[in-house]
Amino acid sequence: MTDLREVMKSSYCPLVFHGLYVRRFTGEEQLVAPCCLAEKSEQFRGQQDLMNHQYLEGIRNDVRKNKRSEACTTCWVIEDQGGQSPRKIALGRFLAKNLPISLEQSEEKLNECYSIDYNVLPLCNAKCIICSWEYSSLWAAEAGVKIISGDELKYDHLSKTNLDNIKRIYFNGGEPLLTNEHLTVLKKIKDLNTVEISYNTNGSIYPNQQTLDLWYQAKSVDIHFSIDGIGKRFEETRTPLKWDKVSDVIQRVNLLEGINISCAYTIGKHNVFDLEETINWFASLPNFNVLKQVHVHTVYGELGLEFATSAEKAEFKQELEKYADKFYWYTNIVNSF
Repeated sequence: MTDLREVMKSSYCPLVFHGLYVRRFTGEEQLVAPCCLAEKSEQFRGQQDLMNHQYLEGIRNDVRKNKRSEACTTCWVIEDQGGQSPRKIALGRFLAKNLPISLEQSEEKLNECYSIDYNVLPLCNAKCIICSWEYSSLWAAEAGVKIISGDELKYDHLSKTNLDNIKRIYFNGGEPLLTNEHLTVLKKIKDLNTVEISYNTNGSIYPNQQTLDLWYQAKSVDIHFSIDGIGKRFEETRTPLKWDKVSDVIQRVNLLEGINISCAYTIGKHNVFDLEETINWFASLPNFNVLKQVHVHTVYGELGLEFATSAEKAEFKQELEKYADKFYWYTNIVNSF
């Protein structure tokens, strides 16, 4: 029997062997990684079995030597600071589903894909201040960059990748509900009733009937609404979206039977003091548990908390102290700066 405590101490991660991050670009271009937080491969073209990409094999070879791969630095930093890393969360998830949780088990089922983090094409209807033209066609248009012509939606980049064993798929963007790309992927999965589906969405689009029909076939559906403030603050950070429309979508989705929602709050220098009001708004929704359904993570780039002044950091830590011993993400956030 595998000793999970020993596995936790090793460099093993089930996503290195059984996870796949895919990010789509213009044309045939894409890149891969074991998960959305790992360092990514270089962009490449052409159809191939993505699970056998040489970049992923390099990371796997590090794990075989019980070496901490540089591609997985995000998790190592979190663990060294005493936080709950995505690697450890993945181990718990794989254990609960009786999937491989050791190197030996993974070698027996080499390259079987159980988990996908899927970044759709960078089409988006918002210019969020935490984003850039690389992930938003609206930002790209303002910058004079042409991201996509439309043919990219027809390109079948997953044709050589086996999705028969998928148990989890997470869609990010761009805005995943803006096109039918996510539906094309879901239709490729043979047994959708065994798959847990989740999305990160800006909340501006209510799912169409085709989407709902597929969701109701899945084992579970989690919708993470990317909300970094409410009311006027939301509109300032996610131009040109309107809070009245977004809040209505959130409330309607929350009432859908069997669909779970959460708040995905990206915290930075600009919105530390907006967190409490946002949590309180979500707490007013029926059957919403803020301790379990509010997820906070740090922003990357110049708005990051690590770039605040010493005085600002002291104020931020004092403000965040109210979440200590209550929210699982508290330690990760305060340790980030």
